[in-house]
Amino acid sequence: MLQEKKPKDLLEDRIFTVSNFLSISRVFLLPFFIHFTRKHMEAPKQGEYLLLAIGTCVLAVLTDYLDGFLARLLGQESVLGRYLDPICDKIVTVGGLSVIVHYYHFPLWILCVYILREILGVWLGGFLYLKRGIQGKPNWWGKIGVGLVAVTVLWYMTLPLLYGNYPQDHLFYHPEYSGYLLVTILTIGVVAYARRYWDIVFHPERFVLDPKDKKQKKKYQLV
Repeated sequence: MLQEKKPKDLLEDRIFTVSNFLSISRVFLLPFFIHFTRKHMEAPKQGEYLLLAIGTCVLAVLTDYLDGFLARLLGQESVLGRYLDPICDKIVTVGGLSVIVHYYHFPLWILCVYILREILGVWLGGFLYLKRGIQGKPNWWGKIGVGLVAVTVLWYMTLPLLYGNYPQDHLFYHPEYSGYLLVTILTIGVVAYARRYWDIVFHPERFVLDPKDKKQKKKYQLV
């Protein structure tokens, strides 16, 4: 049965786990990434700050992979962790894209589209948990989108290292293409989410959760 939950119910689950620590550490890496990028832009010829910024970005990507892997390996999967991980992803990805908008002229409209999509994601996840008692599951399009944001940020950050090594019209000098691909992936992901959760959100009386249906159980999880 679909039933409402309270925010405090999340805190009754395991909080202090390795995977949750890694998720939060990713957010704490963001100020360092911003600082190193700013220092590099102030003194472009001093490449150490650029390398530190790239290293921080790579470390954030590694924590994103490790938190889920260790949660499964150590048996520390929890409802809180499943919400904490994507929320931290949203903060870090928006921060990373904001940096390349400010310093590397990444299209601002793509960042606005991304932020709008993330706001919708937070609303939908919160609504499903609080009003329907269902664990909103990220789909592959969302995961691909997060990975593409990492690729986009790293692509822009590595441009100064390879300028002059390729012809001017080389694809490498057009990282904005990855932004256009990101918008496409986000659009497909929004459509996929709408198809999966439309009736649950707007017509719960039509939705019947059958515990014996393995395919349905894989798509939805009561909490």
